[in-house]
Formats: sequence, structure tokens, C-alpha cells
Amino acid sequence: MLAKKFWPLFWTQFLGALNDNVMKNAMVVMITYKSLSVWGLDSASIVALSGGIFILPFFIFSMAAGQITDKHEKSQIVKLVKIWELLITIVASIGFFHHNVAWLLGALFMMGTHSAFFGPVKYSSLPQLVEKDQLVRATAYVEVGTVFAILLGTILGGFLIAMPSGELYAAAGINIFALMGIFTGWRVSQLPSAAKDLKISLNPIAPLKETIRLLNGKRDVLSAIIANSWFWLFGAAVLSVLPSYCKDFLRIDERGITAFLALWTIGTGVGAVLCDRLSRKIAYLGLVPIGAAGLSLFLFDLSRFTAQTQSGLITITQFLSTAEGFHQMADFFLMAVSGGLFVVPLYTAMQERCEGLYRSRVIAGNNVFNALFMVVAAVAIMVFHQTGISLPTTFFIISIANVLVCALIFFATPEYLASLTAKR
Repeated sequence: MLAKKFWPLFWTQFLGALNDNVMKNAMVVMITYKSLSVWGLDSASIVALSGGIFILPFFIFSMAAGQITDKHEKSQIVKLVKIWELLITIVASIGFFHHNVAWLLGALFMMGTHSAFFGPVKYSSLPQLVEKDQLVRATAYVEVGTVFAILLGTILGGFLIAMPSGELYAAAGINIFALMGIFTGWRVSQLPSAAKDLKISLNPIAPLKETIRLLNGKRDVLSAIIANSWFWLFGAAVLSVLPSYCKDFLRIDERGITAFLALWTIGTGVGAVLCDRLSRKIAYLGLVPIGAAGLSLFLFDLSRFTAQTQSGLITITQFLSTAEGFHQMADFFLMAVSGGLFVVPLYTAMQERCEGLYRSRVIAGNNVFNALFMVVAAVAIMVFHQTGISLPTTFFIISIANVLVCALIFFATPEYLASLTAKR
């Protein structure tokens, strides 16, 4: 059993991820199905842009967040971050009421800032909250909790905004969850500073270089960061085209987006649970090549389907009643399971193999790389959309790119393939 002091942080993270996704999915569904536009961009381009806007603060603020987390007592940071979240939900509520896309995108940027500051606290605190032989399980629990929060938030966001006067219900929901996060955040145990004398630099480039310097000689950790960031690029690219894929390619209604996002989150959670079962209390990097293979295989299979041609939108039940529809959803679910197998060992390795003195800064550095890769994903998908590249071709390109990038990572760090074949 995990220590009692683990759970307040767990529930604070859960509620934060839940609220992120209630707000994001309500916004995406409203923009897509009300065909809202801003700055001359159509709804599909705005949805792709929103992914980049959400993760841009990770690139700008993560290194400062990591330094602050290493320097200061962590529970105080949690409290400040949760108050900031409540201010964001108030801003977002105004955007929902007025269908103001620019206002909503501003709130999304602010929510990304909230998550950028919470990320280093979350993962760097786990080694202080649980014993070393419980770290894999604690990481898996956080991942499972996060993906189920994403699932619940995704379903709630789509459900609330689709109701009559849905903007009112979506606004009420995000504010209630922010208040609940404040309640749990106030119960997080005090977590002492790891580097009280650290001088904080607001320049995101200099501390990032310092983090890379700290990892000199730790190629395994740097490789884990690059592989982890590639997964976030992969996921961001696939999920950013999902609304258009459901509406324009599969011709299913709003609940179809929610169903596919639910499969992604459930599948990732299943993959995380499998990691806990297979890892035997230490990071088992042999699962990473298995996950990589699954990501490419199932996305490649999705790229082989043809577009639906009916004029109206069908329900998710009607879609699932066809063999092709069931096949596509099975592919999407198994791709997500592969993602869980891929990413959990990487997060665990980062925590296990970094010293407490600079662990938060390494986690923050990971978040910067994640953000950079996801910005690349958002830009690439916007370019694909503007140049007329089809959705199946987009999936095909991503699946092949995953093979090439993972092959380079495994060649540079043979431990992944060696772990796969080694006796345990």
C-alpha cells in the first residue's frame, strides 16, 4: 500500500487534469460544432492552434518552475498554483458565455502556465512521498489517475457543452473543480527544499543548458527525456486532428470525439497498469520498444481506412454497429495501450536515476522538451491542413516517423533493446 501522504498530491493532480480537460474539450467541441472562427482561421485550424497554445507555457516557464520547485518548499507552491487555477476558470467562464474564442485561447494559455508550474512538483515529490520500492507503483498510479481524469474531463466537457445552455454548465463545472483542487492542495504534506541556495534565472535557455550539463554522463536520462517528448509529439499530433477526423472523415456526431478520447485515456491507463505488473518495482525499459511498435502498427492500420460519404452525421452507436467502426476503435484503443507501455517506464527512469538535488529541474527540462515537441506537432498539423494533406496520409506519415525516430533513440541508447532481451 502507498503511504497516506501520497494521496493528497494524487487527488490534487487528478482534479487539475480533470479540470484541464473539461475546459479544453468543452472549448474544442464548441468551436468545432458551432464553426467559430478568429483571426481568419477556421475551426479546424483553431483546434490545432489550441494544442500549441496550451503547451507553449511549458516551453516558456518550465525551467523557472523547476528552479522554484527545487529552491522552495513544495506544498506552498501547490497552494499558489491551485489559487491561480481558480482565477483561470473565472476568465474561461467569460469566454464560454460570450463565445469569445480569443478569450478562451487566453484562458487556455493561462491553464498551460498552471500545469507548467505543477508538473515539476508532481514528479519530483514522489520520491519524497513513497519508498524507493514503491516508486514504479506511485508513478503508475499518477499516470492511471491522470488518464482517467482526462477521460472523465473529456466526457464531462463534451457532455456539458452539448446541453441546452451548455456554456453555463461548463463554466460552473470548471469553477467547482478548481475549488475542490484548492481543498486537496491544502492537505499536501510539507516537502522540504532540495536546493535552498539555488539562484533562479527567468531566462528559459540558460537553465535548460544547465540541466543538460547536469545530465552530462547520464545519457540514459537524456534519452528518456527525448523519447518521452517524442511520445507527446505523437499524441498531440494524433489528438489534434481527432475532431476533424470524427466529424469530416468518419461522419459521427460530437459524442464520437468524446468516445475516441475516452478510448485514448482508458488505453493509456491500461498500459500504465500493465507496466506496474511487468516492471517488478524498477523501471523496465524493455517495455519501451514494445510500446513503440504498437504505436506505429495500430496508427498505420488506421491510415488504411476510407472516408465515410453519408451526408448527415451518425451516432457513435451506429458507427460501432459496423465491422469497420469496431475495427477503427479497437486500433485506437490498442494504440493508446501501447502509449502507456511506452511512457511510464520513461517517467520512472527519470525519477530513479536523478539525484534529489536537481530532480525538479530535470523534470522541468523534460517538460520544456515536451512543449517544444508538441509545438512542432501543432505547427506540422496546421501545415498539413493548409496544404490539403488528407487525414489518412497524416496518420501514415506519423506512423512512419515514429518508426524512424524510435529506431534512432534505440540505436543511440542500446539499453532499451538490451532490456527487452535480458533475463529478469
